[in-house]
Amino acid sequence: MAGTRKSWIAVCAAGFAAIGLLWLFARGESHPRPLAEVALSHLGDTRYEARKWNGWYRPGSNKCNQAVADWIVASGHPRPRVPGHFGVIPRDPSAHEWADPKVSISGWSSPMPRTEARPGDVIAQGHGPVFAHVGVVVAPGQTVSAYGESNPQGVVSRNDWGFRTAPGANGEGSSDPPPVVRRMLQR
Repeated sequence: MAGTRKSWIAVCAAGFAAIGLLWLFARGESHPRPLAEVALSHLGDTRYEARKWNGWYRPGSNKCNQAVADWIVASGHPRPRVPGHFGVIPRDPSAHEWADPKVSISGWSSPMPRTEARPGDVIAQGHGPVFAHVGVVVAPGQTVSAYGESNPQGVVSRNDWGFRTAPGANGEGSSDPPPVVRRMLQR
C-alpha cells in the first residue's frame, strides 16, 4: 500500500509540474516569437471575419484590433490593455486607441511616425470619429491585418496598407491623420 501511495504522489507531482510549465508558456514566460512571424502565420485566417461572432465581438464588427491583441499574446507577450468601461475592467485597445496619441497602451510606446516602422511594430490609423484600422508591420512597407477590403471582409491578409502615400489610399478621409506605429517596450 505504501508503494502505491508513493507512486500516486509521484504521478500527481509530475502532473502539477506539467501544468505549471503550460501555465508559464501560456503567460509568455518561455521563448517569445517575433510578432511579425506570428502575424504572418495567420495569413488567410477567417476567425476575424466581420460576419462572425468572436468572443465579445458581434457580427458586423471589424475585428482587426482583436487579431492584433491575439497575435501579441501568441508571440509570448502580455495582452495589451487599456482601461475599460468606467476605468474598471481592462480590455483590448480599439484600432482608434492604437492610433490615438492621448491613449496609453500597457507595454507599448506612444505613437511614432510610420517612417520609423520596423517589423513587429503595430501600425494604426483613425478614420474620422468612429472608424479606424490596425495591423502589424511585417517587412518594410508591408503589413498583416484582418483587413476590411478583403473578401470576405476581415480575412487576414498581407499588403501595403498603412504605407500607401496617395491621398485616401489607406482608406482615410482628407482630414484624417496619417498612420502611426507603436513599438513594444522592453520587459
